[in-house]
Amino acid sequence: MNKIGIAIWGLGKHAQNRILPALSSLPQFSLIGVCSRTEKKVFNCSQQWNCLGWTDPIDMLKNNNVDIVYIATPIGIHFNLAIQSLKAGKHVWCEKPLTCNYNETQILVHLAKKNKLMLTESFMYLYHPQFKKIQNIVNYSKTGKVHSIICRFGIPTLEDPGFRQDPNLGGGALWDVGSYTVSAIHALFPDKNVKVLFAEIIKKINFQVDTNGRALLRFSNGPIAYLEWGINLGYKNEIDLWFDEGSFFTDKIFSKPKDYRPIYKIHDQNGNKTFKYGNKSEQFTKMFKNFYNMLSSPSKIEAEYLKIIQRAQIMDEIVKYSNSKK
Repeated sequence: MNKIGIAIWGLGKHAQNRILPALSSLPQFSLIGVCSRTEKKVFNCSQQWNCLGWTDPIDMLKNNNVDIVYIATPIGIHFNLAIQSLKAGKHVWCEKPLTCNYNETQILVHLAKKNKLMLTESFMYLYHPQFKKIQNIVNYSKTGKVHSIICRFGIPTLEDPGFRQDPNLGGGALWDVGSYTVSAIHALFPDKNVKVLFAEIIKKINFQVDTNGRALLRFSNGPIAYLEWGINLGYKNEIDLWFDEGSFFTDKIFSKPKDYRPIYKIHDQNGNKTFKYGNKSEQFTKMFKNFYNMLSSPSKIEAEYLKIIQRAQIMDEIVKYSNSKK
């Protein structure tokens, strides 16, 4: 496959610090340009990465060298930007979650299918060896079936929370961090039916957005999963699996530095503890390599459509359950 032309739509800190460096390091891609409403960001990034810069997305979408648009904007505007990109005939790779509305997610998947275009949701940690280790343990463990899982992701108060405090931009804990926990459990049990046994989405006084929440899920012929998430809390970023004959714990499962070496804490049936180390990896480059290979595989693209829909459906069920109890 020849080099693929890609444009970045959105130039926040995340895009500048992780997305642009990762893409620019891979020979499979040609960075055609960057797009943002902020002229200074566009100028600086286009100069730094030796690419085009657009403040008008129409110009970006008209560029024939752009095969893929990577959307790195606040969650609440993903839908409109993805619609524009798909209608312009561009593949869409989008920061997680794709939308914060199940119906909108269905519309995007339908449009991508109709136009035979790739559509992804960038849960980067899914491609790190650390998560692959967890999947292998769940699928091939000698310690029996998974009895239960606890998965938590919470972040402290940020100096510049940006869109996270704006309900109109998709802010709030559920979409920003809770979506990670849902995606992890879904990836571990993709072929199981899931039922939401309990869920609550909490908004603290004087906040415009939800600040924390929790959910209890049951998978068909599988385990119970307890998920917890939050913003403006002490940092948590972990997964804990309890098997018939032992347990497995690791942290920094979602967000992590590119040079992070995972540590696995393993207990046998009698509670004896051992530690093992995993491999370092840059999870964004891993993700982009996987996305690149997916481009030439219609079956993998179809599988990604299904994963997107299933994750969105679980999120929707969590929202509905929480709303029903208010």
